[in-house]
Amino acid sequence: MKQNNRPRVIIITGSIGTGKSTAVNIIMEMGYKVLDSDKIVHDGYKLGRKMHYEVVDYFGDEIINCNGEINRKKLGKIVFSNKSSLEKLNEIVHRFVVKELILGIKKCNEKIIFLDIPLLLEEKDNLEKYGLIYDEIWLVYVNSDIQKERLRKRAISENKNPEDVLNIIDKQISIEIKKTMVDEVIFNEGTIEELRKQIEELLSKGQIS
Repeated sequence: MKQNNRPRVIIITGSIGTGKSTAVNIIMEMGYKVLDSDKIVHDGYKLGRKMHYEVVDYFGDEIINCNGEINRKKLGKIVFSNKSSLEKLNEIVHRFVVKELILGIKKCNEKIIFLDIPLLLEEKDNLEKYGLIYDEIWLVYVNSDIQKERLRKRAISENKNPEDVLNIIDKQISIEIKKTMVDEVIFNEGTIEELRKQIEELLSKGQIS
């Protein structure tokens, strides 16, 4: 339920290869404010940010480069071979991201704000634990066959092993299951114009302006 003292908060999410970024770009082109959780995480790792110091404090100076920045590859090797370390890193990151999202929502003077959170459904419980508030979840969807084909083509164009890229799908909740977990589904199996029309219809449906 929307509270009167804040904008309407809509989370837009998806899975790899569904075209969420295209949908987000359309939403921004329409003039709506979007808070990017991936960008918040990226900025959080930078020297001088609270998240940076919390990560270094826990994992030690061995993850620091000579310029003081965190070496993400070294950190990755630590956390992906140790479950408790990964859980601790996720705790630090989730807490920081939610705090920044809440600040962004409070600063917003618009009637509506979107939160771009790619793995919202995978991390929903943890994010809510740290105080994430929202009114709706919109999922950008394509069927699994189209999803896999898009990922294969992307991998080949980027000179990557298609199988390595496709393995990412197995680490995410199935796109079909995600359809049952959200408030609105945006079908992205057609043209950009069709995608834009769906978004416009959803905004009109909720009488959002």
